Amino acid sequence: MSAEVALVAALVAEVAASDAFVVAVVALDEALVADVAALVSDVAAFVAEVLAALACVVAVVADPAAEVAELAAAVADDAAFVSEVEALDADVDAAEAELDAFVSLVAALVADVAAAVAELAALVADVAAFVSDVAAAVALAAAAEAEVVAEAASTIKSHLAESVLLVSGCEPEEV
Repeated sequence: MSAEVALVAALVAEVAASDAFVVAVVALDEALVADVAALVSDVAAFVAEVLAALACVVAVVADPAAEVAELAAAVADDAAFVSEVEALDADVDAAEAELDAFVSLVAALVADVAAAVAELAALVADVAAFVSDVAAAVALAAAAEAEVVAEAASTIKSHLAESVLLVSGCEPEEV
C-alpha cells in the first residue's frame, strides 16, 4: 500500500511540475504579446512618416522649384518605409511562428496533464478496489467471529442446562 501512496505522491508532484511549466509558458506568451505591441507601435510610427511624406508632396506641388528635391526625399523615405514594412512583416511572421510553437507546446502540456490525471484516476480506482477488498475481508472475519461466538454461546447454554440437571440428580435423557 505504501508503494501506491508513493505512486500517488509522484503523480501529484508530476502534476505540480506541469502546472509550473504552464505558468512559465504563459509568461513567455506575455513577452510575445509585448513584442507584438511594440511592432504595432512601430507600424503607427511608419504611418505617421507616410502622412508626413504626403504633406511634403503637397508642399512640393505648391512650389515647383522644390518639387524635385522633395520628391527625391519622399522616394527615399518611401523606400526606407518599404524596407521597414518588409522587416516588420518578417517580424510578424516570426511572431506567428513563435505563437504556433507556443500553442503546440500548450497542447502537448495539456495532453500530458490529461494523461497524468487519467493515471491518477486509475490509481484512485485501484485504491478503491483495494479498500473494497479489505472491507469484504473484514466483513468475512466478523461473520466468522460471530459464528464462533454463537456456537460458543449455544454450547455454553447446553452445558449449563446439562450441569443443572445432573446436579439435581436427573439424567438429561429422563427429561
